[in-house]
Amino acid sequence: MRAALAAAMVATSLWPSGPARANDSAAALEAGGLVLVRDPDIALASEDLRIGLDRIAVDYVFRNRASAPKTLRVAFPLPAIDGAQLSMSALNLPYEDRANFVGFTATVDGAPVTPLLEERAYLGTREVTDLLRGHGVPLNPLRRRDVEAALKRLSPAVLGELEKAGLLSEAKADADGQWRSEAKFHWEQTFPAGRDLRVSHAYAPVKGNHLLSIQEAATPAYRAQYCLDDAGLAGIRRLIAASPQKEHGLTRAVEVPYIVTTARNWAGRIGRFTLTVDKGSPGALVSFCRTGVRKTGPTTFVWEAKDYVPDKDLMILIVSNDDALLGIR
Repeated sequence: MRAALAAAMVATSLWPSGPARANDSAAALEAGGLVLVRDPDIALASEDLRIGLDRIAVDYVFRNRASAPKTLRVAFPLPAIDGAQLSMSALNLPYEDRANFVGFTATVDGAPVTPLLEERAYLGTREVTDLLRGHGVPLNPLRRRDVEAALKRLSPAVLGELEKAGLLSEAKADADGQWRSEAKFHWEQTFPAGRDLRVSHAYAPVKGNHLLSIQEAATPAYRAQYCLDDAGLAGIRRLIAASPQKEHGLTRAVEVPYIVTTARNWAGRIGRFTLTVDKGSPGALVSFCRTGVRKTGPTTFVWEAKDYVPDKDLMILIVSNDDALLGIR
């Protein structure tokens, strides 16, 4: 499936020097929609998904087809954070100072929900939640300032023990955390019989970004990953020609991921599915793998399906010369 939508208006920004995919690149962390135990009576009548550079919002309409109310646990898994893999990345969490690092919020029929947060930490397959909490260390290794502040309160002997246990890259307060954090929000939700239930949630995506050359963009693997067609490739050439990094042949690309296939746990198909992608600026380029995409505004594109069975997760590619637009700092 191929859809590429390009624009070539010029934007300006400050650029770091260096080759594409150098140390200033950051990997995207995938998140998606709500998850619950499969139930044959709870159907998803509609889902409206809106993806932007700074916010992902989803509106669901659920329908309980049983003759009595049903109460199920609804969950929203946060992206897993692997300190060993990500500590050297340029990745920045949207809200690094809190456990809810994506700013997740939810409502049911318009009323706010206060979900529980279950947060755990692992080193390989071994759980180290209690060990880290016992020393007052945040479970998310990318909460760098809070982790460093906690480590500064520990004695050199304890830091040495944590390093020996494989939790720290070295026995210092500014060491990188090597553990993996996994977290999810969850709450119990009653689905009334005989009427629709509207559930909405929103969060900030953990975007990836990289410097992009035309040589990389033109590779079969890159084009296949984002369904980048000839028009999209031409748009990237125009952006590079207008880029502050044009002498290096580079522009900037951001990836916004979304796991669509979690919706398979609802009964049957999704009655109506609408995806809206907002590239943020008319001068940016966007490409993603869906057919029949319609342009609905200067920056917005819509894809719709009926009786939809999610078969492929989304990776939205947005290319621009404007670091501020892309949220790169």
